[in-house]
Amino acid sequence: MSMVNLILVPILSGILLYKFPTKIAKILMLGVQAFLIVNVFALIAGSSMTEPIYEFMGGDIPILFIALRGDRMTFILAAMTVILFASAMVYAYFEDYFTNRYMLLFMVLQGATSGIFLVDDIFTIFIFFEVSTVIATILIMFKKEVRNIYDGLFYFLIQILSMMFYIMGIAYLYRMFGVLSLTELARLIQSGIPQQDLLLPFAFLIAGIGLKVGMFPLFSWVTRAYGTPSAPIAALAIQSALIIKASLVVFLRLNALFYPVLDFSVIFLAVAFLTGVAGAVKSLAQRDIKLLLAYSTISQIGLILMGVFVGGDVSYFGSMYHIINHGIAKLLLFFAAGMIMDRYQTSDVSKIRGVFKHMPVVATASLLAILGITGAPFFNGAASKYWIMYDSTGTFLEAAIWVINTGTMLVYMKFAFMLFGKSPAPAGKLVGTQAKSAIVLWLGILCVLGGIFGPQIVDGLFEIQLVKGIGSIFEKGLIYLLMLAGTYALVRYNPLKDSKFTKWLQGSLSFPRSVFLLLAFFVVLTAYGMMRY
Repeated sequence: MSMVNLILVPILSGILLYKFPTKIAKILMLGVQAFLIVNVFALIAGSSMTEPIYEFMGGDIPILFIALRGDRMTFILAAMTVILFASAMVYAYFEDYFTNRYMLLFMVLQGATSGIFLVDDIFTIFIFFEVSTVIATILIMFKKEVRNIYDGLFYFLIQILSMMFYIMGIAYLYRMFGVLSLTELARLIQSGIPQQDLLLPFAFLIAGIGLKVGMFPLFSWVTRAYGTPSAPIAALAIQSALIIKASLVVFLRLNALFYPVLDFSVIFLAVAFLTGVAGAVKSLAQRDIKLLLAYSTISQIGLILMGVFVGGDVSYFGSMYHIINHGIAKLLLFFAAGMIMDRYQTSDVSKIRGVFKHMPVVATASLLAILGITGAPFFNGAASKYWIMYDSTGTFLEAAIWVINTGTMLVYMKFAFMLFGKSPAPAGKLVGTQAKSAIVLWLGILCVLGGIFGPQIVDGLFEIQLVKGIGSIFEKGLIYLLMLAGTYALVRYNPLKDSKFTKWLQGSLSFPRSVFLLLAFFVVLTAYGMMRY
C-alpha cells in the first residue's frame, strides 16, 4: 500500500470515470473509495508516531520529485479524509447534481486534501491549496445564479490573496535556504539563522494560512462560502468538516517549523480565544442553518488552538482527537441540515420546528452529534474537551476554555430548538432518503463510540496513554445539566433577538475591509516579532 495512491487514485479515477455512464461511474466510484479505505488503514497499521515514512511521486530523487512524508498522525488525518469523503459521496449519491462533472470535482478535491496532509514540500502544499480553492469556488457557483457567482468570486479573490501572502513566505525561505522540503527547512532553521531574518517569512506564511483557517479576524469569507442558497450541501459539509482542518494542520506544521526559533504561543493563545468567542457570537446571530454551523466550526477551531498552545501533551493530543470528533459531528449536522432544508423548504432556524415528529431518524442522529460536540458524558466531545482543558486546570486559560464551551452549548441549543415543538407537516420531499438516513445514523454512532472508547481509541491511534479518569460521571453530568439549563434560558429568552446588534452580526464585511484585516493581521504578527526579537 502506498501514500501516492491516496492522492493520485481519486484524481485519476475522477478523470477516467468522467466519460463513463453516470450509473456505472457511481458504482465504480464506491469501489475506489473502498480501495482507499483499505489502503489508508494498512498505512496506519504499519506506521508509528516517531518514525516517518517517505515516498516520492514520480521517482526516488528528492530534488526532482515530490516527497511525501507520513507518520501515524498524518495517516490518521488521511483516513479521516477518505471516510468523510466516502460518506459525502454516499449522501449525495441520488441527488440530481451528482453528475460525472460533480464526481470529477469531488474526487480531485479528495486527492488534493490528502495531498495537503501528506506532502513534505511547502510549495506543493500551495499547489494543492490552489486546486482546492478553485474547486470550492466552482462548487459555490455550481448553479449559475447571480448570488452564487458574486459569493464565489468574493471567496475566490480573498483566498487567492491569502495564498499570495503564503507564496511570499515560500519565496523568502527559498531565497535563504534553497530548499522547499519541510524536513530540510526544519533542520536548517535551527542551524543558527538570526531570528530577525525569519520574521518576515514567518509572518507571510502564517497570515496567508491564518485566513484559510478562519482565525480571528480573518473569517469574513465564511458568509460567502456557506451562505449561498443553492450550493450543494455535501460540498459545504466537506468544507466545514475537513478542508478547514487541513488548513489548520498546515498552520500547526508551519508553527512547529519555526517554533524552536520563534515562539508566538502567547499571541496565538489570544487569537485562539478571540476566534472561539467571535465564532460562537457570529453563529448565535445567524438565522440560516448553514451559517450557524459554519461559524460554530470557527469557534471550535479556536478551542482546538487553545489546546495546542496551552502546552502539555494531554491538551495537544486532546486537540488532535477533537479534530476527528468535530469533523464527524459537523459532517453529520450539515447532512442533517440539508435534509431538513429539503423537507421544510427553508433554511431559517426560526421557522423550523418538530423535526423529531416529522423526521425522527434525522432528529435522533442530530441529537447524538449535538451531545457529542457539546461534550455530554459518554460522547466523543466529552473526552477530547476534557483532555484539551487538562493542562490548563487552575489557570485563567481554563476559564477561557469554559467560555468557548459555553458559547458552543448556546449555539447548539439554538439548533436543537428545531428538533422539538410542533409544526404542520412539511411539504418538501427528500431524494435518496434511505442512503442519507443510513449515513447520518452511522456518523451518530461514531459520536457515541468515540466517547465510550475514547481512551482506547487515542491509545491505539496516537500511541500515547492519556489520562483515563475523565472525572466522576456524576460530577460531569451535573455540570453539563447546569450548563444546559443556563444556556436554555439564555437562548429561549434572548434579549438581543432581532436587535440592531444581532443584525449587524449577521452581516458580512466588504472585500476591501477583508483585505485590510488580512494586512493588519500580518502587521501585528511582524510588529510583535520585532518587539520580542
